[in-house]
Amino acid sequence: MIGRRTLIFYAWLVLLCPAFALEATWTPNEADSVDQGGDGGPLPVSLAQRKQLLELESAIVQSQDPQATLSHVAQQNGMSPQDLAGMLNRNRKELEETGQLEQMQTELDAAIMQGQGAGGGRSMSATLPRRIIGLVSSILVAIMKTAAVQISKKPKQSTILACLLFATVLVSYNAPRNGIVVFPPFSSGHTTIVQPPNDYLQNYFVSKWTSANGWENSLPAQSKVAAKKKGSKSKKQPLFGVGMTSSLEIDTANAVEDVTVESTRNEDGYSLVASAYKLIPTSDSDDEDDLEQEYMEESVKSIFLERKFSEFIPESSQSLKFRSFLVAAEGSDEEDDVVEGALMVMKMLGDFGRYGIEPMCFSYELEEEEEDDPMTHCVAYHTLKGGHFDGEIKFSLDQTEEGIVVSVTLAIPQGGRAPPERLAKAMVSSMTESIVESSRIRTKQTLSRRSQSQLYRARASGSATLKRHLRYEQEKSQEEMAKDRKRKWKRNNPDAGRYRPTGCRGPSGSGPVHGF
Repeated sequence: MIGRRTLIFYAWLVLLCPAFALEATWTPNEADSVDQGGDGGPLPVSLAQRKQLLELESAIVQSQDPQATLSHVAQQNGMSPQDLAGMLNRNRKELEETGQLEQMQTELDAAIMQGQGAGGGRSMSATLPRRIIGLVSSILVAIMKTAAVQISKKPKQSTILACLLFATVLVSYNAPRNGIVVFPPFSSGHTTIVQPPNDYLQNYFVSKWTSANGWENSLPAQSKVAAKKKGSKSKKQPLFGVGMTSSLEIDTANAVEDVTVESTRNEDGYSLVASAYKLIPTSDSDDEDDLEQEYMEESVKSIFLERKFSEFIPESSQSLKFRSFLVAAEGSDEEDDVVEGALMVMKMLGDFGRYGIEPMCFSYELEEEEEDDPMTHCVAYHTLKGGHFDGEIKFSLDQTEEGIVVSVTLAIPQGGRAPPERLAKAMVSSMTESIVESSRIRTKQTLSRRSQSQLYRARASGSATLKRHLRYEQEKSQEEMAKDRKRKWKRNNPDAGRYRPTGCRGPSGSGPVHGF
């Protein structure tokens, strides 16, 4: 007959030791067997022992193979699996009836979790990521406690430090995304602290079109302006508005190879007109120079067609970027129906001396290229709302006897916002230099590709000639060797004069037939 305390002791041993090492046994009472009509044996009265039985049940259930574990424990203790299962179930049922099961189960789960966290290398709570998370959390908590202590001691200094930290995080987040935009009322136009990336410019330009159902012109109201001219007391100039620079003529007769910058104020209805032009001289009449001149013309035309007006801004000038975009026309489903716009970003154009973004829209394009007439090409853009000045900028090239004249003109009408004169001159001169430099570099690239192509063709032709010569020499040597071999064979063979191969073949299977 086994006592209740003895049963609990062995059950405790089963819980602490692995299943394969459970060698403790006891002798059960045959009268308590379920097969004999018993109730499985008496249960311990102590709540601690009841709790140990509950822990044993939990250990069996949480094992990898509960049925095998139950059978092994029952076999080691001289019990059948049914008897042990009945004892555990009866223990759980009696605890549930007395209302103590829930409390014991909670304490058991807490003890298991604590044991896993303390030494369970296989548990999820002890994995490396969770340890790293715990370490970081501890560091953050320590920092927060230290910050709380410092704030309580020095509130003013702590507030300033927190603001600086927040500003640093904000700058590091926004700088690579939008250049740190300065919003109204701190900025009169679109201004960024650092140079904005190209993706942001494109998204801003497209969103400006879609959000406002089109772009809104920033030019002042159209009006006719009286201007004195020779032969008449007064004349009315064309309306000031979109395309106003088409009637604005800039004298480029004195263009030289250096950039010439001019500006006028408050003349002919314009509050400011800034222009810059430069001459690309024509080469001599040699064939190579004519070819270079042709390539130069093609390069300048391609730059105007591709709108590459700011590829090579001089380092001495202000940082400037000009990009052209195509946006689908409003209410149109056709792919070819698009509207052209542009964005110009320039340092010192924005508020606080930072980068100013000037949105523009296509005004007009004139191109004249005939066999007898000189080449002429001009493109113009007018400003939109949201920028820093109101006017129109024109890019043009004219072919003269001396060469090609590239010019950029910025016109601000009366009543419009004008940039500083120094900044306007820097703007037009920088883009003029960029267009000329781009055309020169493209011409050099074309000439370099042409020379490389000629060199490759020359090498390929020389290689083919050499191969033909070597093949000829080889065939000639083979023929001489064959003649020499034949001559020696005739000299050493008495029947050489009578041997004559016919080339005729006999019936199949009989082999070749030779006639003598």
